[in-house]
Amino acid sequence: MTELEQRNRVVFLGAGGVGKSSILKRFLFSTYSDSYQETVEDLYCREYVIQGSDIRVDFLDTAGKLVFPAMQRLSITTAHAFILVYAVTNQNTFEEVKRLWEMIKEVRSNYEDIPCVIVGNKIDLEDNRQVEKFDALNWVYNESNCGAFIEVSAKNDECILEVFKLLMEKAKNPRAKINEPFMSRRLSEHSLEVQSNKTAEKSYSPESASNEGASKFSRSRSLIRRGSKPKVRKSHARSHNRQDCVIS
Repeated sequence: MTELEQRNRVVFLGAGGVGKSSILKRFLFSTYSDSYQETVEDLYCREYVIQGSDIRVDFLDTAGKLVFPAMQRLSITTAHAFILVYAVTNQNTFEEVKRLWEMIKEVRSNYEDIPCVIVGNKIDLEDNRQVEKFDALNWVYNESNCGAFIEVSAKNDECILEVFKLLMEKAKNPRAKINEPFMSRRLSEHSLEVQSNKTAEKSYSPESASNEGASKFSRSRSLIRRGSKPKVRKSHARSHNRQDCVIS
C-alpha cells in the first residue's frame, strides 16, 4: 500500500461558531478556549496504529461561512469520512447540517460507503436548547444512511472521545445505523415524574401495555402480564479517561 493510500482525511463541516474547532482541539490536544476565531481551513495530521496497521489521518477543519464555496465542495470531494457539527442552541445550524448532507449526496455517489457522524455540540447550554435530541435522531434515522449521531459538550469534554469511536465503528461498517448509546443520557424532571407515576401504579392495564408495546424495544404481551412494574432504565456515561483513548 502506498503512502497516499494510507492517508485518510476526516473533514469537519458545519456552520460558523458551532464548535468544530473546539471538538477537534479537545480531542487532539485536550484544550478548550471560550474565545472564538473564525476558521478558514486548518489541517492536523496524526498517525495511529489500528489493528497492527499504521494509519495516517488528516483532520481537516473547514470554514463555517460560505466565503469559499468551491473550497467546501473540494473538501467534500476529497474526504474519506465526515463529522457534521451543529449547535443544539441554534436551529439554523441544524438546518445547515441537513444542507451539507444533501451536498455530500450530490457530490459523492458513494456517500453510503463513507463514514459519517452527526454531532450536536453545546449541551452544556441545555437551557438554551433549540434542537431537540429526538428531532435530530428522527432525521438521522430516517435519512438515507447519514451516519451515527451523538450530542457532546466540547467545553465540558463530554462525549468527545465517543465521537471518534463512533467514526471508527462507521468505518468498519459504513451502512450500519449507529445512534448515541442508549439514546438519551438524561431524563428531564417531567420524564422522571411521569415514570415515577407509572411505577407507583398498582395495576398494569392492557391499554398501558399496548402503549409501551409501541416503543422500539417492546416486550411481548405475555411478558408484560407476568412482568413487574415498568422500571426507569438509566444509561451510564462512558468513562472519559484519555488513557483509554485507543482508536482501534
